Amino acid sequence: MVSAGAYIVGALALAVVAVSLGFSALRIRQRLLPAWEGAPARLVEAIVGIALLIWLSELLGVLGLFYAWALVLSSALLAGVTTWVTRPSRSGTRPLSAGGGVGGPSPEEALATGGGGGSPAATGPAGPQAPASHSTSPLMLLITVGVIALVFAHWGLTAKDALDRGIFNFDSLWYHMPFAVEMAQSHSVTGLHYTETVFTNWFYPQNSEILHAAGILLTERDTLSLFLNFGWLAVVFLAAWCIGRPYGRGHLSVIAVALLLECHTLVVREPGAAKNDLVAAGLLLAAIAILINAWATSRQGEQRSLPVGWALAAAGLAVGLAVGTKSTTLAIVVAITVAVLVLAPAGRRWAAAGWWFLPAIAGGGFWYLRNLIVAGNPQPQVESLGPISLPHPEQLQTGRPDFSIAHYATDTGVWREYFGPGLEQAFGTLWPLVVAGAIAGAVLALLRGRDRVVRWSGGVVLVGMLVYLITPLSASGAEGAPVGFALNIRYAIPALLAGMALLPLARVFDGERRQWVLIAVLLVVLVATDRADAVLRDPSRFFGLLVATLSVLIPAALLLARSRGASRSAVAAGFAILALSVATIGYPVQRDYLHNRFGPGAGIPDMDLDSAYLWARDVDNARIGLAGTTAGFLQYGFYGRDLSNQVVYLGASGPHGAFNPIPTCREFRAAVNAADLDYLVTAPFLNFIHTEEPIASPEAGWLQGDPAVTPFERSGPVIIWRVGGRLRPATCDAQNAPLRRVPYLPSA
Repeated sequence: MVSAGAYIVGALALAVVAVSLGFSALRIRQRLLPAWEGAPARLVEAIVGIALLIWLSELLGVLGLFYAWALVLSSALLAGVTTWVTRPSRSGTRPLSAGGGVGGPSPEEALATGGGGGSPAATGPAGPQAPASHSTSPLMLLITVGVIALVFAHWGLTAKDALDRGIFNFDSLWYHMPFAVEMAQSHSVTGLHYTETVFTNWFYPQNSEILHAAGILLTERDTLSLFLNFGWLAVVFLAAWCIGRPYGRGHLSVIAVALLLECHTLVVREPGAAKNDLVAAGLLLAAIAILINAWATSRQGEQRSLPVGWALAAAGLAVGLAVGTKSTTLAIVVAITVAVLVLAPAGRRWAAAGWWFLPAIAGGGFWYLRNLIVAGNPQPQVESLGPISLPHPEQLQTGRPDFSIAHYATDTGVWREYFGPGLEQAFGTLWPLVVAGAIAGAVLALLRGRDRVVRWSGGVVLVGMLVYLITPLSASGAEGAPVGFALNIRYAIPALLAGMALLPLARVFDGERRQWVLIAVLLVVLVATDRADAVLRDPSRFFGLLVATLSVLIPAALLLARSRGASRSAVAAGFAILALSVATIGYPVQRDYLHNRFGPGAGIPDMDLDSAYLWARDVDNARIGLAGTTAGFLQYGFYGRDLSNQVVYLGASGPHGAFNPIPTCREFRAAVNAADLDYLVTAPFLNFIHTEEPIASPEAGWLQGDPAVTPFERSGPVIIWRVGGRLRPATCDAQNAPLRRVPYLPSA
């Protein structure tokens, strides 16, 4: 457990980092984009603040200094340097930079985003403005805030489940959280953490994992990771508002994207876990939003073009952060890049490329550079470009086949048995309306968009949807049985979210009456297909309502007070009291979480690992080895309650970053000796097609008869061994058959 004193120290460290980086982001935005205020300014500041945290963590990690004290000091130092660099000139004025002049948010903007005062009308050079003719009625704003609160409350139900049991999301247990803990333990970001021998996820970009690692360093526990995605949920809503804002449709875009944010695919996987699908989607949506608002600053009649400058750089930074989070965003990022170069002024496209690519590389290039150094290929999963073979790791074991949706385009049986039910599971009974709405948003934007930036945004979204259809693993599973389809619908979330955000911009929704009709339809679909009424029925509903109150309703009330004339100091004091209240509530919440985490009856992770998880939660400062991919895929629980255990999956390193199963008894025993373990867990190979029928893995047999290891806990095929000395490789006999490739394929 964490003492009250240690909790306070962690909370203070977290506050110093958050306030320092937030202040630095604010000053940078004020200096480089002084005209941007309200929602677009807050969005740019969020992107810059996230980038600053990632950059500081990467720099410290490269130097082997990724410690809590170093992160706190460097954040505070950065705030001081930023203050000095961005100090006003002697004349007392701030220089205007590329992308803006002077302007302010509308009154409804203040309620939605906390922006300062100012005229909503644009005169001369100006930042992105919400036109005065499109003011949003108080009732519409109230409904918008209510929808946001509903989504936060629904997400709170899943977060409460994780608080009661522990993180239960498969990918989070497999690699998201192990990557984060490994960074925190090693104080470095340059190494590869091998989690198993089937996939090569150690080459995945890890922007989101480094954020979780920072939280673990500052608080010494993983509690913050359960709530990190709520911040990304706020970023998505903010980006959606900014997409509709220049056209007076911010509230409609927010309500539209809520349909997807409430869908089963996200609600059961993102809150209370370290999944990063929403992270990447939010960053891509932010990039589109910044580009649309940058376009609004261009005052050249029908010959508008994207201003080349800091606004373009902010959008480029957002897409870079997205690519540094998930490599599956590369295709849609390429489409956005083409749109940017086309929309840039004809004579300044090379300059636009520089403003775009340099921040993008800074945002996500670190992980691909690391891969290039280690494997000779920035994306080692790509084995060839046409006839050209690229350096890549050779894998001896594989998971389920990686078919795409396009592979089954004309297979009516698969559509009936898998795709239809999968879509219904993901988006509810009215899933055709949800999917059709996103597609319609993209098509209407492309064909009937109000200006070129909207038309190109529609084209970008359609490219993202089409690429999803040919994405490997989008219909993974044995031939004719794509059991992975429902799970991997998440690959389509970025394009679907953007399509929904663009839908209300269509001219068909001009006029207040039509907008009310759209709101009514969206609300009906929201409640009917996503079963949002669970917020009122679920046993954890009070926690969900508490999350919504603290995250949405109280901040909205404070911003409303500000828009009605309350002083900045009073509103700031209100937010300070809110932050202090959250920190106070957080201590008993964390105490209960750590008590229940992976405890008896948690039901995590099953697959015969329950006993092993119960054992590991009370082990600390031990080196635990894992063998057999079932243990590797669910390894996070072995780090212990205080995350002090070092977990090592035993395998054989190979060329270009390969990591494969150890093939013989002698080599395996030698690897156990080299790992200097205290304990070893042996498990079967995880059968991806039929998880209830694990495939035998030979490591347990290789340990039999060696006096240096003693089995003391068994659950089915999973055995925990105490390692009491050095194993004897020479005593392996002919009965210790070597691991062969074919018998251990899940399709065999």
